Amino acid sequence: MKWVTIISLVILLSFTESRILHKRDHHAGHHDDHDHDHDREELMVGSVYTLLGTTNFKYLAMVIFSQLLQLCPYEEQAERVKHVTEVGEVCSKGARRADCGHSVIIVAIDEICKTPENAEKYPFHAECCAKPEAEKYPCFVSHQKTEPGAVPAYQKPEPEQLCKDHDEHKDTYMMKYIYEAARRHPDVYPPAIISIGRNFDTITHECCKDVATAGQCFAEKMPAHKKEMKMVTVIQKHNCYVLKSFGERVLSAMKLVHTCQKYPAASFENIHEIVQSIAHLHKTCCGGDMMGCMIERLHLTKKTCEKKDLISPKLKECCDQDVIARSGCIIRMENDEKPADLSPHVREYIEGPDVCKHYADEKDLHLAKFSCDYAKRHPEFSLQLLLRISKGYQELLTKSCAEENPHDSLVKGEEELKKEIDTSAALLKTTCGAFEKLGLYFFQIELLRKYVAKLPYLKAESLLHITSGMAHIGEKCCKVPADKQMPCSEGSLSLVIGEMCEKLPADYPNEKVAHCCSHSYSEQRPCFTALGPDETYVPPKLSVDSFHFTDALCTSSSPEDLNHIKQMFFIQLMKLKPDTTEEQITKVSKEFLAMKEHCCKADNHAECFTIEGPKLIEKCEVLLGVTAEVKIHV
Repeated sequence: MKWVTIISLVILLSFTESRILHKRDHHAGHHDDHDHDHDREELMVGSVYTLLGTTNFKYLAMVIFSQLLQLCPYEEQAERVKHVTEVGEVCSKGARRADCGHSVIIVAIDEICKTPENAEKYPFHAECCAKPEAEKYPCFVSHQKTEPGAVPAYQKPEPEQLCKDHDEHKDTYMMKYIYEAARRHPDVYPPAIISIGRNFDTITHECCKDVATAGQCFAEKMPAHKKEMKMVTVIQKHNCYVLKSFGERVLSAMKLVHTCQKYPAASFENIHEIVQSIAHLHKTCCGGDMMGCMIERLHLTKKTCEKKDLISPKLKECCDQDVIARSGCIIRMENDEKPADLSPHVREYIEGPDVCKHYADEKDLHLAKFSCDYAKRHPEFSLQLLLRISKGYQELLTKSCAEENPHDSLVKGEEELKKEIDTSAALLKTTCGAFEKLGLYFFQIELLRKYVAKLPYLKAESLLHITSGMAHIGEKCCKVPADKQMPCSEGSLSLVIGEMCEKLPADYPNEKVAHCCSHSYSEQRPCFTALGPDETYVPPKLSVDSFHFTDALCTSSSPEDLNHIKQMFFIQLMKLKPDTTEEQITKVSKEFLAMKEHCCKADNHAECFTIEGPKLIEKCEVLLGVTAEVKIHV
């Protein structure tokens, strides 16, 4: 089968990670008593101390305390870390004391509950500490603050001070960074926080080689560092979104095709074992048990490294690193090259004489093997397309194997799928062509024009956020080599769509939009691409609060700020007339910029906007074909 690329909207960052390589075969029904005992032993404070070593154990303890008590001063958290580290060290040496029989989390919670906390900051402290042991940690987790601004903004020291602190107190420098990162990201997997901290330490080391240029160096390197932190959070949430919204089966299928793409030389048996572990891992992580999550990840990484020669030649470099660094290194690994002896096709799944028998006898296993074999041969496809291919193959088998001549039906069905994929390949080419012609700003305007019509009930800021992500994805993904465009684009688009669907109100008035979000994970992108204007939407009348022209138009500190203001203006206009054309938007844009230029040259900006604003709206009424009495707020 020759399957061709499919996608329509283009997306940022080929970060369709699998958080791969995390736990042993731990799936439901496959744990005996020895497994349970082993799990319990791995979580004990002494065992974790031995596994991580003193420094990483301190970092881990700081993450735990900072994620649970986000408003606590650093000095108090450092004292707690000191006490728990002493317990870990003593227990690692075989001491026989009660707390050595407890997990790191229990020891940490006991340390928290020793000290009465500020009731204003932590009204839940007494309640959580009074609960039975097994309920204390979930209680604290349930009170974590994840909304923006929940923790005061970080006041970053000047570069010279950062360099001085790093040079004179490196251990404290790292601990403070981990403290600040963890309390602002309470739902991120602890070793990810530690890895981000290490990366920041590396940046500081490099930038502080010359203190005179440190400021410029930090300015150049920190945007990518912050983006990585954001992506870790987004991807972790996306995995939990898929698990919660579509179930373990879909998440497992997604991880299967990704792992098969990544390790095309590995046997199906080894890949299958990894994927089973990943599925259980995410149930643990998304359930809030971050210590169990950490142990499962580290354990699977260890088991994977033990089989590295059977899985991938690239694993050695990662497996030679310490226990914390391995997992992140493996995740960032590029896909292996396809083995030279890997056949280009998987014709046996269409033309094999026993296809229908295999499907009848071992339905799920047969489909999994097909998905894996196909994914190995197509690293240029996104996970979502591979899932759609697998879904289409299953539907084809179900239909064809019930017919008198299955072979002819299978071949005919394959041809139909090829036509659909060829059409989608052309759409990708058209979309990237549009981006090349329009550029980032006007490409986003075109996306806004389409998505205001599709999702007119969403708030303007939400529409701006969604289309901004899509436009930047186009900027990134249309420039990469052709064989990487779809994993880059649709893989990242799935993150944008997932975030949008998760935030969509339960009572969103358009059932078609709700259907796109909930019906099928792999079909989300095609569903939204095919979605037409919302026929249920009734545009509002222009009102006193419709438009606000202020001095910000003249004082915006950057082109980005000005573009934001212009785009918000366009969204409000498009909400009044969702079928606004590209030509109309272009004309409105020229009128808007003419008004801005005229009033920003005036002595009194506010007075000018009061006069010229209504004139602009009158012109827009004519251009868009809407009429109403308009008042302008200055």
